[in-house]
Amino acid sequence: MKQIFKITIVALTLSFIASSSVKAQTEKRYIFNLASAIEKEFNDYLTAGFELEGEICPDPSTKTVMFKPVVEFSPIQYLSFEAEYRFKAENEEGESAWQRRFGIAAKGKYAFNHLKLSTRLKYCLYSDDYDEDTKEQYFRTRFQAQYKIKPIKLTPYVSYEWFYNIPRGLVDRDRWTFGVEKKLNKRNTLGFEYQCEERFNRTNAKRTKLKNDIAENTFSITYKFEL
Repeated sequence: MKQIFKITIVALTLSFIASSSVKAQTEKRYIFNLASAIEKEFNDYLTAGFELEGEICPDPSTKTVMFKPVVEFSPIQYLSFEAEYRFKAENEEGESAWQRRFGIAAKGKYAFNHLKLSTRLKYCLYSDDYDEDTKEQYFRTRFQAQYKIKPIKLTPYVSYEWFYNIPRGLVDRDRWTFGVEKKLNKRNTLGFEYQCEERFNRTNAKRTKLKNDIAENTFSITYKFEL
């Protein structure tokens, strides 16, 4: 019995040391977002809008603004297709750069009473004006669940997403999202969201240099107006 107890203590100690060393290699970042969106539902099949988002980083020398028009087409009740084009402007210590991202997605959804389940497969192509030779491509898979609490017009939701880097041939990041939306009235919605994204920076044949993992924590306040 004493031997088993000693082995257990040693195993727990080694596990703690190992986990501490892993955490030490992870760089943590904290970002605060303010976002607004305008959305127009033309009919049962077509919805369009745009989003404007600004990042408030701890580093005052870095400023980021994003603008994204979105179009969604729903041919049937359980399926929709989406296209977007995001512009991202970043200013760091007086130097400005643009990033563009084109994305198309197919979304499946199913509602059961107040519970709504959805899944999304998205393709993204990123391009930077300061490095035209580097164009990142991703397949992103997301699963989401949300529950509408009608008496207080509140909708909490949670989602999990992973990013498959096509050029590198591996999953190099994943993302957990927890949020809640409050319907203020027919046209106005206020939302709060927390997002935890981890970038794994693993090595492979195309990338031999090992870098620290990055854990990015984003807190967002969003406002949406429906035309």
